[in-house]
Amino acid sequence: MPDNDSDGAKIWEGRYRSGKTVAANVNVIGDPMDYTTHPFLWREAVARRLTGSRDGDPNLLIGQTYLTPPADKMLALGSGLASVEEWFVLCNFVNTCVAFEISPAAVGRARERIAAAGLSDRLEVRAGDARSAGLEAGSFDVVLVQAAIHHFLEIDEMYEFMHRMLRPGGLLIFDEYVGPDRLILDDQTLEEMEKVHACLAENFRRSISSGEVQERILRPTVEQMLEMDPSEGVHSSRILPLTYQYFDVLERRDYGGTILRPMLTGLLGHFDFEHSKDQTIARLIVLLEDTLLRTSLIPNCHTRIVARRRNVSRPPFSAEESRRMVYADWVPPKD
Repeated sequence: MPDNDSDGAKIWEGRYRSGKTVAANVNVIGDPMDYTTHPFLWREAVARRLTGSRDGDPNLLIGQTYLTPPADKMLALGSGLASVEEWFVLCNFVNTCVAFEISPAAVGRARERIAAAGLSDRLEVRAGDARSAGLEAGSFDVVLVQAAIHHFLEIDEMYEFMHRMLRPGGLLIFDEYVGPDRLILDDQTLEEMEKVHACLAENFRRSISSGEVQERILRPTVEQMLEMDPSEGVHSSRILPLTYQYFDVLERRDYGGTILRPMLTGLLGHFDFEHSKDQTIARLIVLLEDTLLRTSLIPNCHTRIVARRRNVSRPPFSAEESRRMVYADWVPPKD
């Protein structure tokens, strides 16, 4: 997760040791804090947006499109339990992978699972910072990052490192939160989200943890985010500008989450996804988010990207262009 020995890294180590987080478990279904673990919402709000089909598999689409024939060597950063890395190896989209994770607890659990699957000769998981591992420049065909770039404290150095590790023409593949730093939404986005939230009946707005009806969506403070995790979304607004600076984006598939994640956090336990009424309510929320995203009234917060290493990086983007990159009406550079 975080890219050095920080307070954030210590927090994640504690989470992996306790198992009290979705990221610390493989194949968790229905966590009330994460809409993407609910099969119904995954199909409606993630798979459909990423693949065009509610039954589509985003990783399979990437593998078939960009990793066929298979890549020889993959470098994975912030790999957690390395379940995504294991999948790419099992499906033979990559021949070998070396994965780095800052949490020793996560590495230990990943190694046990990978050994049991008989994949230790193809997938190596190491504890520590990949930048200090003595890796040879230009020795990887793919760099994979699954939801970890937004935890990188030294994000400029990490992008220079990822660029340096890839051979000419090598690919960067990631799935990331690219919204505002520390998940602190702007006033207009919060206003639009509260309009949607106000349409829900009280039984859908009752906090699972406190039992209280949430009258408003509360924007977290910087202090609250620092207490929760100093690395959470620390430089998330810079992910897209740095990606376009160092790479040519071959494919970008945004999948929102701008309203869905903050609004539904802690409330999902009230939805009965076997009931047609609750399915309809959920679909309407997804539709409203789609409309707000498409008309650029709110920014996109999550994306999957496949990008090719540029031989010569672009100059840094202006602050205004960097800000607009998360909106649907932004036009990517063509040089």
